[in-house]
Amino acid sequence: MKKRLSVVLTSLTALSMLAACSGGKQVQESANPGGTQAEAKPVTIKIYQWVAVSDDQWQQLFVEPVKKKYPHITLEQVVRGKGSNPEELVASGEFPDVFTISNDVRSYSTLGLTQDMGPLIKKENIDISKFDPAFLERNKVDGKTVAFPLYSSPTALYYNKDIFDKFAVSYPKDGMLWEDIVSLAKQVTKSDAGFQYKGLHPQSIFAMKGGVPIDLLDANTDAPTINNDQWKQLLTLYASLMSIPGNEPKGTAFADVVNAFVKDKNTAMVISNVMPSLQEATKNGLNWDMVQLPSYKGYEGLKGLGDTMYIGVNKVSKNQDDAMKVVSVLTSDEVQTVMAKKYGYYPVLASKAVKDSFGAEMEFLKGKNVQAIYKGQIAPYKPSSMYSAHADVRKIFNAKVADTVAGKKDVNTALREAEEEIVKIMPQIKQK
Repeated sequence: MKKRLSVVLTSLTALSMLAACSGGKQVQESANPGGTQAEAKPVTIKIYQWVAVSDDQWQQLFVEPVKKKYPHITLEQVVRGKGSNPEELVASGEFPDVFTISNDVRSYSTLGLTQDMGPLIKKENIDISKFDPAFLERNKVDGKTVAFPLYSSPTALYYNKDIFDKFAVSYPKDGMLWEDIVSLAKQVTKSDAGFQYKGLHPQSIFAMKGGVPIDLLDANTDAPTINNDQWKQLLTLYASLMSIPGNEPKGTAFADVVNAFVKDKNTAMVISNVMPSLQEATKNGLNWDMVQLPSYKGYEGLKGLGDTMYIGVNKVSKNQDDAMKVVSVLTSDEVQTVMAKKYGYYPVLASKAVKDSFGAEMEFLKGKNVQAIYKGQIAPYKPSSMYSAHADVRKIFNAKVADTVAGKKDVNTALREAEEEIVKIMPQIKQK
């Protein structure tokens, strides 16, 4: 008994001395799971990029911050394109561990890629409240969080100061209504020395509907929701803008909008996100600024949410925990701050410090009305039907819009006919 007690006391004494010599580090390391990170098994986490990023951004926003916190994780990206569309990757069983997607995560749900991330969120101890609430509705399926917002585009009305100066017209201001903007567009749509200046390139009627809670189809029934006062208001304004003599746009693709504003310099105002092209354009002499997006009567101060990238963990990934660690790093304050201050991504976090960092390291934004991107309130999220963007639905609606712009149909007739034709074709669309 005395011998056994002596052994125990000797062991305890040795442990106490070890703890004293190490300054208590052994206890700390035992209580800190991160202390074993360096010894974790090396793993490669693949990220599916819905939109390609530059090599510089891939390194600074993805690779380096993940490697810094989790040395055992190596990142590899798979970029969407020919041969690497979601459906093709799912069919081959090669869809990456982490996915990104623009705006609507539901298409991934139909492919069996999303999951209730609740357990992973709890395990990784992620505080959902750190995200700006405006971004936290699109990332849900059946009420479950299946992804996080990663970044968004800054929404604003960009304008060419030289065109307004040329025709002695006052610049746009924060807080204007769409009627005011259309009036300005008329004043600067002029021909001078054979050169046609255009007032505003809206890209499409859908780009103009931000801030108004409308959609082509009901989210629950898939029935058309076109023939109402909100769509009438929007179509009336769109038609009045597009029918300004000389304001006819050259193409409706995003690239057409960018070229019209930053390259041709013949368009006074745009509402598309031309921010990524403004650094080079500013060097080439574009004299521009920005103001808050215009809003509609009855919806004053409301604006739409910019294109937003969401990120989540693939349901069938074999590396769930490590994939979630990657997502946690990419949505951290540190990475989000770099995104905002260096690359001009609209922060998806609620943090004032992160928001205030926007554009801090982007010289071409110095002296610009950068706060315009935060002015106004993002309109409440309105769920949309999975068929609202269907090619046949859009084809019918766009044809009626074109008839209205051309003066072939009045607004009421165009919307009524669009509704009737979509009702007839919906059964066929849903059978495909």
